[in-house]
Amino acid sequence: MRRPTARTFATLTLVATLVAAALSVLPAGATTRAAALPTCPLSALQKAKKPVQITMWHGLTQANETELQNLTSQFNASQSQVHVSLVNQTSYLEDLNKFVAGLSTGDLPDIVQIEDTGLQQMIDTHAILPASSCIKADNYQSQLNDFIPRVVQYWSVKGVLYPMPFNVSNPVFLYNKKAFTKAGLDPNSPPQTLDQVMADAQKLKASGAVTKAGYGLKTDPWFLEQWLAKAGDPYVNNSNGRNARATKALFNNSAGKQVFTWMSQMVKGGLAVPNNDLTNPFDNLLGIGNGNFGMSIDTSATLGTITGLLNSGQYPNVDLGVAPMPGPTGKGGVLVGGAALYISNKSAPEKQAAAWQYLKFLDSAQTQADFGAATGYVPLRRSSVTLPAIQQLWAKIPGYKVAYDQLITGVSNTATAGPVIGDYLGVRDAVRNAEESMFTGGTDPNAALAAALKNANAAISAYNARVGP
Repeated sequence: MRRPTARTFATLTLVATLVAAALSVLPAGATTRAAALPTCPLSALQKAKKPVQITMWHGLTQANETELQNLTSQFNASQSQVHVSLVNQTSYLEDLNKFVAGLSTGDLPDIVQIEDTGLQQMIDTHAILPASSCIKADNYQSQLNDFIPRVVQYWSVKGVLYPMPFNVSNPVFLYNKKAFTKAGLDPNSPPQTLDQVMADAQKLKASGAVTKAGYGLKTDPWFLEQWLAKAGDPYVNNSNGRNARATKALFNNSAGKQVFTWMSQMVKGGLAVPNNDLTNPFDNLLGIGNGNFGMSIDTSATLGTITGLLNSGQYPNVDLGVAPMPGPTGKGGVLVGGAALYISNKSAPEKQAAAWQYLKFLDSAQTQADFGAATGYVPLRRSSVTLPAIQQLWAKIPGYKVAYDQLITGVSNTATAGPVIGDYLGVRDAVRNAEESMFTGGTDPNAALAAALKNANAAISAYNARVGP
């Protein structure tokens, strides 16, 4: 999961309004159910003039974009029926904004890559062909059985898989083994709980192994969602928004209070330095490189970039360790992050069929292995990890295996399925603002969390009132 950048921050508060406005013309309460799936027009491809030209909008950058381009070139060269053109919209948020705008203008792609948080909004557009339709038409279920179950579960609502998952990630713990050794900590025994992170941060600072603080705290609302999932607690009601539309948040509970209290204590005690995930999204990681911090948490999707940077020779005092995300104890696990690919039902039938062929290629075992080896994203198929590309990567850098292990070993339940929320960004804004009020305004953790809940529920209610049940 890549977080929004400062460049897109100004549009965050407008997204839900734009979506709701575009959806206001649609019948209230209309939903796609497993029993009434639309038809996936596979036969239209055979009847069409070849090659069928399709366009995909995506939000990948740097090494991730380069690998997507390489894979797409391979696909185009491997057959003569379909030709894919990629258009980079620069971020997931821009993908969503432009797709919503296109509902009125008609400027839509055949495939769009949308971040995990956009699931409910994309369902509400009624402008997508569910992947389940093509899975059924193409007898693809046996292939789907090879996918990591929790990946399929994340993007499924009421038995319908809406997009095809593509680039999968989750949060991992990153730490400097050399700093741990200098502080008298075992570099091969990273902390597993929040209390252990605090204790290690104290030793890192007291020993002089770091110049600022033991921990670089990225104020990313995603982490609260992850920590509740690890505790085994749903983030919103109605089975995390999966049995019915979510109407209120549930994070003001014991796990949420534990997390907010821990963050407040870490910052007030000088054991952590916060950095805003929108305006300074990489300060926590750069801080490990330059010795400011000894540890942090971030998405596994950064592994390709950060390991390349730290191994460039600029940071000789860093030996990067990668471990599972510490958090509250409970019967849960980390959430699936990343993005998935939606087929537009506004495209001509032959283009929908062509899109399905391309998505099957991107989710093939070999492609997922190649993509994961080049980027650090988690291969979403279990057979992918037996292929040489992944085996060689894991042998060379074992830390890349951590994110995969977290998805196959964590508990599969309502909490780890992940929340489905209409105004997801509005809820995250409420959490982020509450965290900032603790760090910069000295707000009591319980009061900050209560304010986050109030504002999150207001965002959820406002979206639901505009879109309908």
